[in-house]
Amino acid sequence: MISYKLMFYCFAVSGIYLLVVSIVLSLVEVGLKLNRGLPKELVEESNLAWFIMNFVMEFLFYVVIPTIIFSFFYIVIPLSGVKAGLAAAVLAFLLGATPVLIGLSVKIKLPMPLVLFGLLSHLIKLGGAMALIGYLYSI
Repeated sequence: MISYKLMFYCFAVSGIYLLVVSIVLSLVEVGLKLNRGLPKELVEESNLAWFIMNFVMEFLFYVVIPTIIFSFFYIVIPLSGVKAGLAAAVLAFLLGATPVLIGLSVKIKLPMPLVLFGLLSHLIKLGGAMALIGYLYSI
């Protein structure tokens, strides 16, 4: 039986984690000036509306969808805990974000620090959210 209460806790805890990490990584990105050297017409101006829109998309893909999928597979497959969450995050990262960002960096000649920061920030967000989801399902 799917526990909607547990799903809500996963949404709340992982959402708070994602919000805090997104704010910190945005500040780090601004501090490192990773967009330096890119043409002005290629760089989207970061403002509150852009941050909220990006957070909602990340919340959907890093928290909501993994929580729903994890809740269905938790019944069938006896995987739970932080290790199961991290394994799922690494698998999703390797199959999802990595090929896209690497392919994009080859076609457009993006600066390598920007690409590496993008990959690292996606891994931190996805890994932390999935680890929290796995942990909450193990207790």
